[in-house]
Amino acid sequence: MHYVQRPITRRAFLSGMLAATGLGGMVAFGIEQWPLSAPTTNIKAPPLPQARGFAPLLLAQDRAPQPDFTAYLAEILRTEGFVGLRQISLRQINSDINGAVIIVGSAPLPKESVEWLSQFVRSGGGLIGIRPDPALAEMFGVAYLGVVQRDDSLYPLPSTGIAGPLQLHTVYDRVRLRGAELVASSSDGDPLVTIHQIGAGRAALWTFDLAQTIALIRQGNPAWINQERDLMEGLRTSDLFVDWIDLERIAIPQADEHQRLLSRMIDEVSPIPIPRLWYFPDNAASAIIATGDAHGSRVSHIEQWLSIIERHAGLASIYYTPPPANTAGRLTRKLRWTLSRTPLIGAAIAGDDPLPGPHHVREWRDRGHEFGIHPYVEDGLEDGYYRHWCEFIKLGYGPLPPTVRTHRVLWRGWVDNAIVQAAYGIRMNLDHYHSGPAVRKPDGTWTMGYLNGSGLPLRFVSEDGTVIDVYQQATHLVDEHLMPVFQTGFDVGLDGARAAIQSIAQIATSIDRYPAALGLQCHVDPFLIGGQIAHEVARWLDQILGYAAGMGLPIMTAERWLSFIDVRNTSDWLEISWNEQRLSATISIPPSPFSLTLLVPETHRQTRLRTISLGRESIPGQKRQIAGKTYRMIRLRSGQQQMIADYASL
Repeated sequence: MHYVQRPITRRAFLSGMLAATGLGGMVAFGIEQWPLSAPTTNIKAPPLPQARGFAPLLLAQDRAPQPDFTAYLAEILRTEGFVGLRQISLRQINSDINGAVIIVGSAPLPKESVEWLSQFVRSGGGLIGIRPDPALAEMFGVAYLGVVQRDDSLYPLPSTGIAGPLQLHTVYDRVRLRGAELVASSSDGDPLVTIHQIGAGRAALWTFDLAQTIALIRQGNPAWINQERDLMEGLRTSDLFVDWIDLERIAIPQADEHQRLLSRMIDEVSPIPIPRLWYFPDNAASAIIATGDAHGSRVSHIEQWLSIIERHAGLASIYYTPPPANTAGRLTRKLRWTLSRTPLIGAAIAGDDPLPGPHHVREWRDRGHEFGIHPYVEDGLEDGYYRHWCEFIKLGYGPLPPTVRTHRVLWRGWVDNAIVQAAYGIRMNLDHYHSGPAVRKPDGTWTMGYLNGSGLPLRFVSEDGTVIDVYQQATHLVDEHLMPVFQTGFDVGLDGARAAIQSIAQIATSIDRYPAALGLQCHVDPFLIGGQIAHEVARWLDQILGYAAGMGLPIMTAERWLSFIDVRNTSDWLEISWNEQRLSATISIPPSPFSLTLLVPETHRQTRLRTISLGRESIPGQKRQIAGKTYRMIRLRSGQQQMIADYASL
């Protein structure tokens, strides 16, 4: 007896398989519909450890009037590479308090605390005051005039090496100099930053709240939350910056320059040379944080995109939104992925151009790339994150990586997105995005630069000064800003070659003048669309990554960048001492694939660095300038290492 054998189609095969597994399919359907419990990770950043013994930098964290941004100062100092930060209370002074420099905020101080600080400085200690209690006026060499004023600019002296003027978004106290020297002034000439020699010590004063100013530059105007201001549909991060960031100064990372002035003044008041950690891994001058949003892209499109990045030894973060599917559709998709791995029939089941399955995601991660969520939140922030997290986990893409970009960079409140993200264990956000009418001047000129005033990541801070355990990493180099990727009418309108010239110029400036981790957004979508726009975007991406790689910049995933930040921020001094000519220190660095770079001041007071040794090996050390001050660089590995730096009189 002969039977006619007819080839089975993929649809028929899948239908048969689903029918044959009826009961199992019903069970699977029920499980697939079952809601997942949303995670509840602690959203607050860990506090500074309490001071025990000697520490180079002590931050006084006494209760102050709200809003109190003192805790945010710790984030600023960590970003500037200061190691071994400790907190103290000036209301509970005891003999254990021992440091080189004490930083005080706006907390009111009792008389005994003022007297103790006066003795500390007169005996040789360093003091930094960030809009402090006026009871400290004598120590800072100023007289308070009893007037609070608002200005929009800080003008640093050229000798500071800081680019100016820098925007201010806070009030300042008017003071008159009574022995202090001017470091920076307002547009009216009022002192904003000063330094004063008192006894054997030095004290530097900010007459405004520096931490709050940096937060306002970085995070926009909280008075404008949930307001449509940038002419683009939807509430976006850029809405907080319209008429807030001065577009004539957007090419300067103003928040970073503010905090570099703080670092410079810490060096000036410190009785010991305080080494710092450089911003980037492997002593790179800057870094590229490569990312791409992908909306329903297939494996071939992602591979085409990754091939350009890997051509330059780069790694990238893919923020993926899968095509929408109901429960049955998701089950069918998962069954197709499972069967696509089956011998003989797998290729037929998978098709020529499949959607990414868990096995593709594992392979990309094995190659060093990141694969995370790209949530749509048009129908609500919390609901959008929950739905996309559930979809991500149920499709087998987990675990959820720690970085994210929200679709269309939609934003609620001042830091609401960060609070929701922190609950899911997300610790880096790339939603602050250089694109759209917010970065176009009134005369029609488009700008490049720093919408949030920064090329460096800091944790978010709420309006009351609570630090949230999510880093704000801006996205600076954006394909849809420069090229007509989506034909929105809100782009510069360049082709790939001219767009690359613009981006390369910003990378070059970051290498030469403003060290930055430049966030890069290159959508995967053009490779799905195909045609001329795919060619132009590929050309842009290839040229800028080629330049960056040629200049020795790491091309990193956001996840890998976050890992480096964690290693850098958890490194610590085990001991540090100074005898007027020799700095001896032991640093502990957590296990890491990265090397860190220590910056040792080339000069301190009336001495100059002569030799550095690490362990028993003498290190010549290259030189690097930051904010007009020269440092010697030493590469560090993981573990404990002892450094000795010998200085000689000038």
